[in-house]
Amino acid sequence: DNSIAVIVNPRNSIESISLAELRNIFLGTQQFWKDGTQIVPIVRAHSARERDVLLRRVLHMSDLQFQQYWRKRRVAHKAGHEPIAVVSNGMQMQTVALGSGGIALVGASDLNSSVKVLKVGGRRPGSAAYPLKSSAFH
Repeated sequence: DNSIAVIVNPRNSIESISLAELRNIFLGTQQFWKDGTQIVPIVRAHSARERDVLLRRVLHMSDLQFQQYWRKRRVAHKAGHEPIAVVSNGMQMQTVALGSGGIALVGASDLNSSVKVLKVGGRRPGSAAYPLKSSAFH
């Protein structure tokens, strides 16, 4: 399965998320979950397929544009939690499992029970119309 799952901490009450909400979270414009917990976005390091799916299917940016966007936000002292970059899906899941506000994109084949998988646009990873899939050639 080439689905890229959106994961959160199991204590998070959210069950489903839209692509627009994901975009706002990873651009720092949505900073809190409904319960008031600060959102902590976590991304894979450069060249990972999860990062590629985030950039292409959610943010519609190149990696360079994403980096420049966050550089400008830092310089302007705008609020928002800059995404934390980690090197593996295991690190993403561990970070999400440990902190109540975490959210990340992880390859469906790497999932474990320490995290909660969200529906995206009402669809589960692996379903035909699921919007976050990596290209077969990536």
